Amino acid sequence: MESSAVPKTLFAFGLNYKTSPVEIREKLFLNETEIPLFLRQIKGSLSECVVLSTCNRTEIYGVSDSPEIDLDIYKNLLIDVKDARGLVQDEHFFALISCAACQQLFNVATSIDSKIIGDSQILRQLRGAYVIARENGYMGKILNQLMQRAFKLGKTTYTETSIHSGAASVSHAAVELAAETLGSLQGRSVLVIGAGETARLTTEALVSKRVGKILVSNRTREHAEEQLSALHRDLSFESEILDFDNFKDRLEEVDIIISSTGSEQPILYKKDFVSRDRKLLVIDIAVPRDIDDSVRENANVVVKNIDDLHSIIDGNQEKRMMDLPKVKDMIVKEMVDFLTWYYLLPIMPAYEKTGAKPSPEQTKEILRIKEFLDQNVSEIHKFAARAGNDFRDDLDSHFSLIRKLQAMKSAAFGTAAV
Repeated sequence: MESSAVPKTLFAFGLNYKTSPVEIREKLFLNETEIPLFLRQIKGSLSECVVLSTCNRTEIYGVSDSPEIDLDIYKNLLIDVKDARGLVQDEHFFALISCAACQQLFNVATSIDSKIIGDSQILRQLRGAYVIARENGYMGKILNQLMQRAFKLGKTTYTETSIHSGAASVSHAAVELAAETLGSLQGRSVLVIGAGETARLTTEALVSKRVGKILVSNRTREHAEEQLSALHRDLSFESEILDFDNFKDRLEEVDIIISSTGSEQPILYKKDFVSRDRKLLVIDIAVPRDIDDSVRENANVVVKNIDDLHSIIDGNQEKRMMDLPKVKDMIVKEMVDFLTWYYLLPIMPAYEKTGAKPSPEQTKEILRIKEFLDQNVSEIHKFAARAGNDFRDDLDSHFSLIRKLQAMKSAAFGTAAV
């Protein structure tokens, strides 16, 4: 391999519920239309890129062909796409390189990085992010390998651990929050605003609590009709669809509102509740938020948002946490396997990367190099143990590790350093 060859570098950055509150996260939330727009902005800058944007995180996983990675460029692109200049600060972001980026994605895929460990929605959301990246031409060799391993890990946690036992999605957590706030939900009337996956799961959870009438409103009425029709095939409950243009006329009838739309702006304001003279619970699980902050000024309206879900006492939490060490061990093993493959790439001979079938002699050389890296995997372990503290330091360590492996390979094979 030529000495001028530059190894591809995996990194990740973004913000999540650990680094920023919901009022910041909502400013950088990217919907399915905006993700391709962001990907077009980085064209020519990154060879591979996946964007995962949910109510709890907007995380970008990228692969750079350059040894110099200026995260400010990508942060500013993201901020400009969302017109959030001056609102989002540097301290709201995290930044990870190589091993730490790999670990973050695996933590997300297994849901141990979720606000509610065992979240049943995150793996589906991650698959959606993968599809968008692939359709827009940003799924390459490294990220495809990483994502496939993440999917495998996520699926394995369902089949081989109890981490998802009785798992609460954001939707289920919202209903539990309602029960915690109001006591029994039996007989209570509820308005569900939205008709996406989150709204569907919310409605299912409400039925299990034996609520009274469930009103559903969505900007596209047909979607609400399809959702209720599907639910009524398996569940028995009283429901009604409200036209989105006038659902506010029925607010006085309900005890609970749970809102989860894709609106860029709030859909409910203080003025919509001026005549409210009895207690109303409003749970906003949308990002960006559906409920304007001014609603909190009404003493009869209790407003909760997605960051209030930590108050839920989940009876299955202890059972799920019992297998947390097992999941972490699975992640470490998968990380070592991935990183061994990843750090093999810069020290493989150039012909191996052409895609052509190697000759018998070339096959022997490739196998020798793989065996060499397996024997020296401790160097990767050392890097993994200290990664994740400082992006610039980790980037330097990343290239130092590559140079060290290249030198070790040169010494072992008696060839010129790559």
